[in-house]
Amino acid sequence: MFYEKGRALFTDLYQLTMSQGYFDLDIRKNATFNLFFRSNPFNGGFTIACGIQPALEYLLNLKFTESDITYLREQKMFSEEFLEYLLKLKFTGKVEGVREGSLIFPYTPIISVTGPIIETQLVETALLNIINYSTLIATKAARIVNAARGGKIFEFGLRRAQGDSAYIGVRAALVGGCTGTSFVQGGKIWDCPIVGTQAHSWVQAFNSELESFRSYAEVFPEKCLLLIDTYDVLKSGLPHAIEVAKQLREKGKEIVGVRIDSGDLAYLSVAVFREFKKAGFPNINIVLSNELDEFTIDSIVHQIIEKSNSNKEERELHLETLSRLTYGVGTKLITGGEQSALGGVYKLVALDRKPRIKVSENIQKTINPGIKKLWRIVDDTGRFLADVIGLFDEKDPSSGDWIHHPIEHLKKYQLPKDITTQPLHTLLMNNGIIVVDEKFGEWRVAQAHSKEQLRCLDLTYKRLLNPHIYKVSLTEKLYNTKINMIKTFSP
Repeated sequence: MFYEKGRALFTDLYQLTMSQGYFDLDIRKNATFNLFFRSNPFNGGFTIACGIQPALEYLLNLKFTESDITYLREQKMFSEEFLEYLLKLKFTGKVEGVREGSLIFPYTPIISVTGPIIETQLVETALLNIINYSTLIATKAARIVNAARGGKIFEFGLRRAQGDSAYIGVRAALVGGCTGTSFVQGGKIWDCPIVGTQAHSWVQAFNSELESFRSYAEVFPEKCLLLIDTYDVLKSGLPHAIEVAKQLREKGKEIVGVRIDSGDLAYLSVAVFREFKKAGFPNINIVLSNELDEFTIDSIVHQIIEKSNSNKEERELHLETLSRLTYGVGTKLITGGEQSALGGVYKLVALDRKPRIKVSENIQKTINPGIKKLWRIVDDTGRFLADVIGLFDEKDPSSGDWIHHPIEHLKKYQLPKDITTQPLHTLLMNNGIIVVDEKFGEWRVAQAHSKEQLRCLDLTYKRLLNPHIYKVSLTEKLYNTKINMIKTFSP
């Protein structure tokens, strides 16, 4: 949907220079590349794979236009024969990978791309751009949703997004668990709920706060949600909002809620809900905003719970308050907040099905060679136990098998009894044609899959700080292949 146009120049120059080199030297081998990352974002314990469907759409629609070729010709770098080749180019390869919204962990391939080396090389930058960003934002959204303990999260980040990233950023936020967005065109493109009230400027534009509230209620009697912190939440905004709510009820309408954009959000939420409930509005919705992220929301939730211990009535009020909260999260969601990018990489692992390896003095950058399979090991309670990476011709792992740490070569682990094995990779594209069902790309389907996956992940991996490290391991065969290739490597 978003990558319907060819956008073949959505790449780095070195992809084109390498491709001309392969073309001129008549290197026509089939290559396999793995797209993966080496550490979970946000110092977290999990990652949500996202952007796979947009990436497939990019590959499906890959095309150099006459204008593109003219521009490349003007660079005086490329031969006419190569430019003619590019003009006719379409992606004809194969893509295997995980489902959109899947839990994914370091070193495990999100997708594996196989095809003629020029085609698979040319698409590296675009695939990394789409999947790295989408995965980053989906993961951030999932962390925020987890912190909210059932509270709804709306994406509010358009004004702070890095340009057009807002479009696929909305989709990624939805896959990660958000309920909707403030971005109107994003809502149209992705068919999701859009939300919005008024800004402080609306309240300032009237002679009084009460007049501004009444005017908004007159224009939007069915969807009246009032911003109550322009002047003073408790002394001004709250009593005026209650007054307008009563006037709406007299006309047979109900106020939707209020928004608070400043101050001690935990304290104010409880105080506002208390007064609305006293006034006969126990179903009031309270939207909180103002530079929120998972840590702030987690703090708000804890503060409301911790201050509810005085008596039963007060505890119930605080828990009711939590049930009425919705969070609008902007900058720190759509930009990734403290982490600006996912460090995903795209590495050559096989040529004509024969394993290739990149060796580095930094052991983390020595790749796992060969065309691979990926499995998830599930214990007898349904909890995810480990992910195992193996070679394409291996049987499924089973109880008693030894699996090896991908980096720390002396560490290994024997799979216990009473486990089941789930293959994680499926064929997504073959001969340049998308072969998965259309529902694969729907954000609602991906969101449901993401939530179910997170349900099966132990809480220790979902901690915001110092989460437990999930096991990602190599089969004995892949481990031995890697070690032997390192030992015999000759540059």
